[in-house]
Amino acid sequence: MSTQNKSNKRTAWKKNREFGDIMGGRCRRRLDGNVFIRLHSFHRPTEFDELPIIVADNPSRDYYFPVSPDEIKATLANLPDSCIVTHVWLRKHNKKNNLIIDSIKGSGVYLITLYPLLKDQRRYWGKKKPEDKTIRWYSPYAHVTEMEDGWYFVFTESSAKDFYLEKLIPSGVEDLTELSRM
Repeated sequence: MSTQNKSNKRTAWKKNREFGDIMGGRCRRRLDGNVFIRLHSFHRPTEFDELPIIVADNPSRDYYFPVSPDEIKATLANLPDSCIVTHVWLRKHNKKNNLIIDSIKGSGVYLITLYPLLKDQRRYWGKKKPEDKTIRWYSPYAHVTEMEDGWYFVFTESSAKDFYLEKLIPSGVEDLTELSRM
């Protein structure tokens, strides 16, 4: 009866593997929605940082941000409870989700993420008609239009700016104050 050496039982690529390697061809561990990556890419501000810290991604050629960082700071200065906001992220458009705003709280960071609009002043909603409450939320700033590929909210240049400053940023501050109470 012959005994086989343990190293001969494993193929060559398994011999070279380090402890803790991720198998299957991935570079990093898979996390749901990359929530942990988003939370921990921003660090808690120090006492010397001017708040809010505004981080602006370069949007792709089809998208733009209708507001500037100075306008965002001025709007936050006029809102009650806005002192809770530590970061504002003007984030590049993500095709996987259809968000226009996102509020995240974690490890000393209170983040409002704003997503851009299409350059032709439209926001894609989807194949199904939006609910009445959604139409009412957008109605002071945009009107609903059905096109061949789905439903859109159509803005003007000034109404898009007003929508971001008067509707999105205050709702982001409101969400963060609710999260901080939990």
